[in-house]
Amino acid sequence: MAILRLPGGADGRTRIPFAPFRTLGVLLVQFVVLAFLLLGILLVHTNQDLRTLDAYTAYMADLSRTSQDTLRTWQQQGSATALLVLRKNLQKIAATHPEKIRGNPHWTKLQALVHRQDAGLLPEALLQLSDISMQEHASGRRLVLAAGHDARYTLIGTAIALFSFMIFVLVTLVFFRLRILGPLRRLQDAMHSLEVGAFRRVSEAHADPGISPLLQYYNHMIGRLEDLEKTRRQYLQDLQREVNEAAHTLVAQQAAVARSERLAAVGEAAAAFAHELRNPLAGLQVGCANIRREIRDPELAERLGLMEEELRRVSRLLDQQLRGARQAHEKGRRVAPRETVETLLTLLRYQMPAQVKLELLPGECRDCLLPLDQFRQALLNLILNSMQALAGEGGQISVALAQVDKRLQVVVADNGPGFPDTLLREGIRPFASSKEQGTGLGLSMVRRFVRSLGGEVQLRNREPHGAEVCLLLPCPEIAGKE
Repeated sequence: MAILRLPGGADGRTRIPFAPFRTLGVLLVQFVVLAFLLLGILLVHTNQDLRTLDAYTAYMADLSRTSQDTLRTWQQQGSATALLVLRKNLQKIAATHPEKIRGNPHWTKLQALVHRQDAGLLPEALLQLSDISMQEHASGRRLVLAAGHDARYTLIGTAIALFSFMIFVLVTLVFFRLRILGPLRRLQDAMHSLEVGAFRRVSEAHADPGISPLLQYYNHMIGRLEDLEKTRRQYLQDLQREVNEAAHTLVAQQAAVARSERLAAVGEAAAAFAHELRNPLAGLQVGCANIRREIRDPELAERLGLMEEELRRVSRLLDQQLRGARQAHEKGRRVAPRETVETLLTLLRYQMPAQVKLELLPGECRDCLLPLDQFRQALLNLILNSMQALAGEGGQISVALAQVDKRLQVVVADNGPGFPDTLLREGIRPFASSKEQGTGLGLSMVRRFVRSLGGEVQLRNREPHGAEVCLLLPCPEIAGKE
């Protein structure tokens, strides 16, 4: 039996027999064989009838000729000669048609009359011959009727066979159209759709099992092509995304290079300014120290001490700037954050406008290992930024300290207009400032300091208005003194 193998069976292939084609062919062959066999039987029977009629016709012709010859001889030559002619012709008929004579009582009586060679019996013999002819005419009529019936049956059988064959062919064509040509046309339409990129599957409904494997294989191929097309499109999308990311990265790198160049220029200018400011600052520091020793007012002496300490801090920062282009990492030491902030706020209160309030909120925190000067500078930048934001209408600046696990949390907040949406969306960028006179370096320096310690900087706006900067600095427990 013919089979078609497809992937998916127990042995990796599916066996699907072409049973309908084979059954159809066997039925067609059987029908044709039966039809020809029936027609053959009818034709043989008809041929036998024709042979019987032919023999009967010859027999009747011989009887008629015998009767005519005997009567003619009787009229011309007498009864004795006619009797001889009758006997001679009867012998020929007996030799030619023995099956007609054998067992026929009329023939037996006629032969007995002829063999007596009595001329007076000639009329009786002719009368007997006439009886035989009448009997044979009756038999012949029955033969003709039987042959007619057989011919009619043959015609009816042939018509039935032809009509059945036409119906069978019509049914076969309808079956072929619905079960074979229909699915093949659907397959053709699907293949035309495939040319324009439409992955359309072919329905296997009403399809002959003989071509179902072809449709299944085509649908399987369409599924594979569809998966490959999805993979190709995904690859193109990924490639486009990678190209866009690469272009974005390249633009960002170019911007970073430009920013680095500007920072390098700023660093070079800062180094030059630092070099020029060292000597005046040293003179101011010496002058403050001399005045503090000579003055007798304790309050003024305290203020001068704060100024002297701030001048020393600025001098240290300038020295660090001059030691290299990179930011010098100040060595960490044990710092009491709350005392440091209180000292810084005491100094800043003398610089604050009258309409700006500066306060340190209550809170507990432990000592930390921090670079003191950079820590003070970061807080100073944040507080000065808040002061500039409140300079017009006034407001309040608050500083809060808290211990969060192993980190120090420093929150500087104000009730001013808050941060611009661009800053919150894009983050801190060097030289990006919303102030007319701002340099855009204050928050950038704070972020740099915090990141150098492994901390975080968080910016947010307060409700209903105001800005808040939260510094999270590492502050593990200190076992001993530094």
